[in-house]
Amino acid sequence: MSDAMIGCWDAKYTYGSSRPITAIQLAETDGNPDTLADPAWTPLLVTPPFPGYPSAHSCASSAAARVLSHKFGEDTAITVTNDALPGQTRSFPNFSAALEEVVNARVFGGIHFRTDCAAGQTLGNSVAEYVINHSLRRLDGCDWGDDRRCEERH
Repeated sequence: MSDAMIGCWDAKYTYGSSRPITAIQLAETDGNPDTLADPAWTPLLVTPPFPGYPSAHSCASSAAARVLSHKFGEDTAITVTNDALPGQTRSFPNFSAALEEVVNARVFGGIHFRTDCAAGQTLGNSVAEYVINHSLRRLDGCDWGDDRRCEERH
């Protein structure tokens, strides 16, 4: 997740893209006569004061979901809690479903475009694949998915 966030923040300040609030409120300045501004529009979530592309939540969550899916299997059901909502739990049938909720929350909350989230997912997945292939190695030299074959060798 940390490596994904490093890549994410590098991209944010490389591309410096606007967020939905800017695009919607100032739509009449975008050079496209088919877009209309809505100066009073505000998102459901407070817009962070830094570029939107790519979505940091999507970067980190995609990296985590991919590594966890690799280690525990994609069909692993999970339940999560949040200290900000004591007593509340969210359950998901797999890591992909949890990731989908993270991505949708950023779009539905009005602080990201869908493309921000898609790029974040791509970045997070790419970092996770690199980590899986280069860093997550068993000490006995076996691959994580080859437990049976490794037991025969050792």
